[in-house]
Amino acid sequence: MMAGASGAVPQPGMGWRLQSESLFGWILSPTCIDTALYKEQSARSVHFSRGLASRSRASVESVQRLLRDTVQEVLRQGSSIVAPLLRAGEASRNAVVGWFAALVTGSQARTKSANMMDQGQGPQGFLSMLENAPVPLEMQMQMQIMKAQTSGFATSGLCVNSFWAILELVKPIKLPQVTTLEPFYLLREGPHDKEVIGGFLEEPRFGETSEVEATKEYATSKGHLKDPSKFPAQIFWLAIRAFHVLCVPVMKENLCMVAAAGFFQQKNPAVMETALGEHLVYEAILGSSAFLGDLGTFLNLVMAFCLGAAFPEKAAEFAAGKVLGSVLTEEVSPQWLVLPSCILEDIVEVLEIVTSIQPPGKGPSELFLHLDAQLLLLLVTFILGNGQHVKNPNLRGKAATLLKGLTANSNYRHLVENSPVLANDIVPGCIRVFTAVEKTKQSFYDIRMQLKYQLRIPIMELFERVLPLEAHKKALKSFATENPDEFLKFLNNLMNDATMQLEEGMDTLIEIRRLMREGKEAELTRPAASSVAEDEQTGEGTDLYARSRADPKAHCKQYMQMGHRTISTLWSISREAPMVIITKLNVLQQMLHNCLNSCLDRLVGPRCLELKAPQKGQVSDFEEYSFKPKELLQMIAEMYVFVARADKEKVQKTITEDGRSYRPKTFQKAVSILRREQMISADMLQEFSTFVQELNDLAESQEAALANVTVPDDFLDPIMSEIMVDPVLLPTSNTIMDRKVIERHIMSNDDDPFNRKPLAVKDLLPQTELRDKIVDFCKQHGIVMGNESD
Repeated sequence: MMAGASGAVPQPGMGWRLQSESLFGWILSPTCIDTALYKEQSARSVHFSRGLASRSRASVESVQRLLRDTVQEVLRQGSSIVAPLLRAGEASRNAVVGWFAALVTGSQARTKSANMMDQGQGPQGFLSMLENAPVPLEMQMQMQIMKAQTSGFATSGLCVNSFWAILELVKPIKLPQVTTLEPFYLLREGPHDKEVIGGFLEEPRFGETSEVEATKEYATSKGHLKDPSKFPAQIFWLAIRAFHVLCVPVMKENLCMVAAAGFFQQKNPAVMETALGEHLVYEAILGSSAFLGDLGTFLNLVMAFCLGAAFPEKAAEFAAGKVLGSVLTEEVSPQWLVLPSCILEDIVEVLEIVTSIQPPGKGPSELFLHLDAQLLLLLVTFILGNGQHVKNPNLRGKAATLLKGLTANSNYRHLVENSPVLANDIVPGCIRVFTAVEKTKQSFYDIRMQLKYQLRIPIMELFERVLPLEAHKKALKSFATENPDEFLKFLNNLMNDATMQLEEGMDTLIEIRRLMREGKEAELTRPAASSVAEDEQTGEGTDLYARSRADPKAHCKQYMQMGHRTISTLWSISREAPMVIITKLNVLQQMLHNCLNSCLDRLVGPRCLELKAPQKGQVSDFEEYSFKPKELLQMIAEMYVFVARADKEKVQKTITEDGRSYRPKTFQKAVSILRREQMISADMLQEFSTFVQELNDLAESQEAALANVTVPDDFLDPIMSEIMVDPVLLPTSNTIMDRKVIERHIMSNDDDPFNRKPLAVKDLLPQTELRDKIVDFCKQHGIVMGNESD
């Protein structure tokens, strides 16, 4: 099937030769996509070279149908050759599979960043390259063809046609056959199987190298590799590889063209026309119902296969759509360990791409109509909640974004709200990934913080959507009870985010006003890329850090928006499940002292004048920077009420212990503002007003009681110098601390603060006798001690 290369072992770099020198490559080559290869004879040059801005959508679609019919005719011709070969016997069938496998292996270089249109930097990197480099878009596309010839990979058009041809071969495999598709296939060592596996041997797996080796021994001992592989398993694994090598890079190219068309619409009409024309020829194939239908059928198989590999005992249930129980588990199966991690990365990335290129107001991509909604939701939830299986926090954060987008569709939203499995698993999954993205890493602190925050936004939006539902609220309470350490870390991260984001936003707003007052508006303009210092760039050279730091206006607005979003999520949890906050005194203290008290003091305390409009009569700049102090004050006041309803005595006592942000006048001023501006309901205002009066009365009595007594040193926490409520011994340093203080430290550091030795909450030893002495002392002197509920 390949001229002059009969019996040649597939090698990386053979893709271009297979395209240009083999019979089957010649048959599958005609395409509307490869503009730079066909030049003036290309589909874009003939049909979409000029005047696109004035073309009607109906006119464009008419041309796209013609192009699509031409490509489908190419596939029909290819099928007319392949079908008899597949029926002719094992040797000819292996030859067909071998040709496609050789093309995939020969083109795997196109997955490397340097060989992609965007050079691995995504649409923003592509736009920056077009904007700042002297090489025009037409030349960039010509260079891609030159890369294909020199590096030996097939062109985008042949890749799409070949992948679509493989999808047609996969179509006869039905979901019930998923259990026969061999998760251990990558461990096979037969010559034909190795042709199919190709470069997947070098792809990172979900398991470590030692785990993969142990799995190979396990699979061999169980006889999983004894019988020869079947054609369905071969073609399925070939399709997974082709998806990674032949399809995903082309879809990324299309995304770049969409981004360029929008970006240069006003800046450079010529570039816009070129990019839009390219997108339209890509869309003729990648957006066609036939292609999306075949792709959806394939992805359904892959999703059921992955879930079946993670839960081998439930594989048939996933295929049949009758899953019970949970998709969250700490146990990692041998079948899962051997899978290449790019399988899930590719699925999520493609769904991101088809979502992002969909025009506003047009609804979801047609691909989602062909996907099994339950399988997709189960897979996404599985990614969210299983850090032992999916260790990449960025991928898990993207899965949260995908899930949030899916809930906008009524069919998916119905399943989210009513499926017992999803109702049980989505909230725990969101909590786990919220904490996991704390570990995202970039070159600089601000980059890392922004990436972390951006990944957390859709998680918080999901929370607000599902928490009012009784089943999801129950899942939240169950998770908090059954996984207290994980839940405490989640709340700790949420509260830290809220405080930091709002502080950053408000401080930046004050700085912006200072610069404008001093006539330094030039410092509010983002610098050119050429002026970015080398040490302010990421490994890819992008100026992410400088873009954030040196654009105060955008920076301020971004952090204000994130701060509002985080406070809103905390408000939802406080309203729907206040008991999960007040149950642990250290969490309650974190919320009151570091979050609510601090924010309230900033909004209406002594420093509040810093946030008012710079001059009397001047229009407020709050809207420009998305700062909504009235809305923040309302949510903060209501959160005090929500948690006080669960345990008023504990809440008020904890607030009075805050020597940094608690001021009676600040709370009273908050009541006055809420009343004057009519910002909350009359009932809520009355409840908050009563709470504040009782709080201030308690603080006054506490101050009087403590003024007339000397507290023994061993009753005081050694770090906070406050009377301990629940003293515990740290066995690692033999130090006694208040439980709420040390648990808060462990949530962030997992060590003993006195010697940095590893320390967990379960290691803390209660000091009952000392606690009883403290209780007696407080009763004797009229000191309200508070309590600790486990």
